[in-house]
Amino acid sequence: MKTTFPLPGSSAARPALAWSQRIARESAGRCRVLVRRHWLFVVVAVCATALRVVVQLAYQPALIFPDSERYLQYTHFFLTGQWTPDWLRTSGYSLLLLPAVVAHNLAVVAAVQHLLGLVTGALIYATGIHFGARRWLAALATVPVLFDPLQLDIEQYVLTDVSATFMLTAALVVLVWKRAAIGKWALVATGLLIAASMLIRESDGLVMFPVLLYLVALFRPSPRLAARAVLLLFVGFLPPVLGYLGWFQVWYNTFNFVTYNSQFMYGRIAQFAECAGMTLPSYERHLCIQQPPAQRDPNFYMWNPDSPQVTLLPTATMSRGQIIDDFDWRIIEHQPLTYLKVLAGDVLYSFSPVRGAGPEHYPIWYHQFHPYFPAVGAEAATIRIYTGSGPHVEPALADFLTGYGRYFYTPGPLLAAGLAVGVAGMAGIGRARRSGLRAPCLLFTIGTIAAAEPPFIIATFDWRYELPQLSLIPIAAILGLTALAGWARTPTSASADRAAQADLPAAAS
Repeated sequence: MKTTFPLPGSSAARPALAWSQRIARESAGRCRVLVRRHWLFVVVAVCATALRVVVQLAYQPALIFPDSERYLQYTHFFLTGQWTPDWLRTSGYSLLLLPAVVAHNLAVVAAVQHLLGLVTGALIYATGIHFGARRWLAALATVPVLFDPLQLDIEQYVLTDVSATFMLTAALVVLVWKRAAIGKWALVATGLLIAASMLIRESDGLVMFPVLLYLVALFRPSPRLAARAVLLLFVGFLPPVLGYLGWFQVWYNTFNFVTYNSQFMYGRIAQFAECAGMTLPSYERHLCIQQPPAQRDPNFYMWNPDSPQVTLLPTATMSRGQIIDDFDWRIIEHQPLTYLKVLAGDVLYSFSPVRGAGPEHYPIWYHQFHPYFPAVGAEAATIRIYTGSGPHVEPALADFLTGYGRYFYTPGPLLAAGLAVGVAGMAGIGRARRSGLRAPCLLFTIGTIAAAEPPFIIATFDWRYELPQLSLIPIAAILGLTALAGWARTPTSASADRAAQADLPAAAS
């Protein structure tokens, strides 16, 4: 049977045309209203988009770091049928790179990451407005993630940090959005997003702890419903995590994400480890360091082929990793206060007024803009392998970005103040006690700490580990200010009705 359609201009086509025109007019009207109401954020977002276009054009096709080479290498392995997970870093990011490597186009990686940065800014603004913050304050809170040169620079790199941080931010926003009537699918989606972030960057799984604290605070009148919420969270979280662990078990005979944790820790403790006065097995003496602490380079002891942990020989009963792990813990037990002092020094430095090389003097050139393309021979070769052409820099744009990155960045003390405001909201100081935002403040304040600080436990200071600060601290700050100022929107009776229908109670303040 032949299907016929109304001819253009016929009487039968006119109702469809009128309907489409009405929908178009209504959509345009809604957009105009949104732009008028949120014009300040629109201006900010347009400027941030233009700045990202400049970065994209300045360094083509993308920036490469030694870690980038490994992610791309494993993507290539997957495409050639070698489905072995990386033993050094989780392979989730390598899986995300599959389309770009197939297309021989690394520029699309940077473009997507720039888009994720913009979407993260939109999430921050929307969260602030949703919970009652003033529009100017919500727009101001987006400035760190939209304009900070660290964020812009890392977005241009083939690195995990932007995608992992976006997933964490999205997970916490989804979880907190309907605090008075949290839905089942929101809990599952939160667990899934945190799991995805964890498969990109293993330490992100620690954000599950503040999420669990939030659910306990939210549902504290009903332990049964709290348990049900936690169960739904794990319905989303466990399948991808257990699937990855099973995949790793098949290839490396260990139920883990990586097999290199002890070696990272050795680089962490190398800067202060002293074997004097310790009783060590003979096979661990090789790991003792003879250089004075002031002359030690943690990067050397972590990666250099001449590092004691690389030249260490396994025994008949213990692998190299097991020996290093045992030595690491012996040093920590022998020098616990020194270890805690080193960790505290890195945490405090993450809020430094200036962005220097950090306590361990880790190279900072790669998270700064330069008037040249920042790639040595190996990085340039990687770009040629995966794109078919070499790197290219636009000198005028690169010069502009170099000056921009030197003078415009988010001061560490300002981020510390934002975190303190989140703590004040969480503690229920003043009007915050009855704001209904104490649990959301807890989620983003403790979530920031769980996302940004754990890398220091086993690794030396690196500014890109602090990228979550630029996304999560602003949300914690605007929620805290909203709570303290008494601007918070209270849950409506309709929300409470929906909560009852979903068998999930209205949130406790």
